[in-house]
Amino acid sequence: MSGTWRIGPATALAQLQAAIDLADAGPGPSKVQLFTTDRHAALDGAAGDTPQAEIVLAVPCASIVGGGLVLHVADPGGSLVLTTGIPRWGLWVNGAGDIVTEGSVTDEANGGDFWVAGGTTPLGEASPLLQAGGLVVLGTTSLT
Repeated sequence: MSGTWRIGPATALAQLQAAIDLADAGPGPSKVQLFTTDRHAALDGAAGDTPQAEIVLAVPCASIVGGGLVLHVADPGGSLVLTTGIPRWGLWVNGAGDIVTEGSVTDEANGGDFWVAGGTTPLGEASPLLQAGGLVVLGTTSLT
């Protein structure tokens, strides 16, 4: 017999709180790393990819608002972009480098998992072109 599991609202909130607790564990703050490479087929972390930028999160790194986990950045002014390119995916890791989650990166208009600003989105793309030496800002990002 097979079926489809559904979790209750209290379980969903507990899972979100567990994600915050994991992200805030470790010797330093958690961060969202942005990558210009293709997203990996498996959840294997960066696997040798070099981040285009690292957005350091505050401690605590998130709060639960309206049933979703909302990330909080350490510096709302932005984070330094290391290499020019279009970010394709992001990896949220805790201070020990353990993976919390990964997801797509887009501008706010294109509805990805991590929303970023700091450049102009080229025609036909979903994410802005970020310039080395510029700043990238993590928009309102919510995990549900």
